[in-house]
Amino acid sequence: MGDAFAVTRPYLPLFRNVPAARPGVCRVCHWGPNERRPVREPYEMCASCRRTTGGVFRHTPHVVPISLCARRGDGAQLYDIVARQRDPASPPGGPDRSRFLAATLARFHRAHRACLTRAAGGEFTLVTTVPGTRTERPVEAFHPMPRVVGMVGDLTGLHRPVLLPGDSESALSRLARRESDERAFHVIGGVRGARVLLVDDLFVSGARVQSAAAALFRAGATAVVALVVARLVDPASTSASARNWARASAELFDFERCCLCTPAAGFLGRPA
Repeated sequence: MGDAFAVTRPYLPLFRNVPAARPGVCRVCHWGPNERRPVREPYEMCASCRRTTGGVFRHTPHVVPISLCARRGDGAQLYDIVARQRDPASPPGGPDRSRFLAATLARFHRAHRACLTRAAGGEFTLVTTVPGTRTERPVEAFHPMPRVVGMVGDLTGLHRPVLLPGDSESALSRLARRESDERAFHVIGGVRGARVLLVDDLFVSGARVQSAAAALFRAGATAVVALVVARLVDPASTSASARNWARASAELFDFERCCLCTPAAGFLGRPA
């Protein structure tokens, strides 16, 4: 994706900067309270991440969303592209969805390779994607992310599709309910000792990412860092979320900042 800058530049208004972890901002998924009740004390992990990380053998503490998105309102355009698989609105000749996602990954990875590597404790030796879990269809033929990663020059050399949906119906059912279960995925090929960059398009509850990470750890991976295009949030869930979303929407998105290298005080937690 040598033209990643040109592809993404017209779409910068679709993106929202992701906050760094801090008291009151989840250290795993990088968002504020997601419970519809008052949160009276600062916390380290949101309710969803407490549930999804607690349900597996071993979880990854390193989830790096490129952008926030929302189902409705001014954050819905990115959500429509990522989750509903729509091409970005553009003049004729503009990028299709896969090219847009590849350009987004390429530009972010180029800017933050050092951040991601530091989180992994060393250079990555494997890049893989979280597969779809509709087992009636061939995974590689229909899930877009393997093709997207294959378009990113810095990632394609390390890319191997080592994850497949597991054969446990109960595990897949739990995953559909946004509950983590490492049996939802099966690892093929050797990953022992690997430092894995795990790529996905959308982070909702964390069940998919943490289940996939746990399966990789169970198979012998040394480190797993999850890089996701968008972290879905609900700005209306709490007053804090509404305030934080408004702040994110008011500032310019910058590919040169990420939730791992941006000072926490620069985003959330200050009075509106």
